[in-house]
Amino acid sequence: MNRLDLEEFRSRRSDFDAAADDTPGICGFCSNSSWQLAAHDQLHDTGPVRRHLIREHGGSWLLFAEQDQPGLFLPLEAAWMFGCPLVGNPESATALLCDTASRDLPEYSGNAAFVIGGLVRGGSMYRAIDTLRSRSRVWREFPGTSVMMIDLEEGIEAWWKRRSRKFRRSLRSAGAFPEESPPGGVEFVDVSRDPPGALFERLLAIQQRTYKWREGTDIFQIPSYTNFYRGLLDDLHVSGGLRVLVARRDGIDLAHIFGGVRGTTYRGLQMSYIEEARDLGLGNQLQFENLRRCAAEGVLTYDLGMHAPYKERWADRLEERVGVLWMG
Repeated sequence: MNRLDLEEFRSRRSDFDAAADDTPGICGFCSNSSWQLAAHDQLHDTGPVRRHLIREHGGSWLLFAEQDQPGLFLPLEAAWMFGCPLVGNPESATALLCDTASRDLPEYSGNAAFVIGGLVRGGSMYRAIDTLRSRSRVWREFPGTSVMMIDLEEGIEAWWKRRSRKFRRSLRSAGAFPEESPPGGVEFVDVSRDPPGALFERLLAIQQRTYKWREGTDIFQIPSYTNFYRGLLDDLHVSGGLRVLVARRDGIDLAHIFGGVRGTTYRGLQMSYIEEARDLGLGNQLQFENLRRCAAEGVLTYDLGMHAPYKERWADRLEERVGVLWMG
């Protein structure tokens, strides 16, 4: 078993990410080090970190932090728990968790507790951890942050045919259709390769003209979350996984859609339009244009993020995520 501190983990990110990408039954994008480290470095809702618990053995990993409550180990990203702190072969990762709990934390005499989020209910990692249920002192399953998914394995045309007639009609009226140009002189510009600092300021400028910003409810008005998304954008830019489209008219930015690609999965992060453009239907236009481009580049799964009513028309399924509080 390899015991790593945080800086050693940073130096082995590529190994961890390869394991996360191959782990069944979790979200590879949000279990990936880009997401986990951006959250660790910027989001501290649960207090300062007492210590990190990072272990690797045979290509399987666990990644936890002990924060304000001694003996309670949380994922590095504990705000939404989209990602899973165990990656690799599910059975091996579960064995690594048990071994770490029994051998590496003698001060807690086996009473350390672990919060394991980001599990797809019924998935391979969930089933592996579920084998511990009958021999655990504490096992509490709790609802996770479920997500809306679009399946693109059969392409954009198959997705289009699965939509309701009413929704297809609304997309057509907004100009969101492959054979049609956006109405009102709007153009879509791929700015993914622009310098990240200037690009983030450009996105913020759009955010600051939204109705949420005016109401004081925009997530980018919270400094820690602004820094989280900035860190994520920087990391995705370096890896080549950043995907940002901006809708413009007459040289003025009206809206953006911001996300990233890892392997064959796209994960949406933020989408906004300025209040003055509310009646242009830019949300539908941008989402469809982004979906079309993702399908063209080989994306098979388009993750819309957490549930919202408007996403139901777009999504093929709701993927249920759960978490487990475990004490061996």
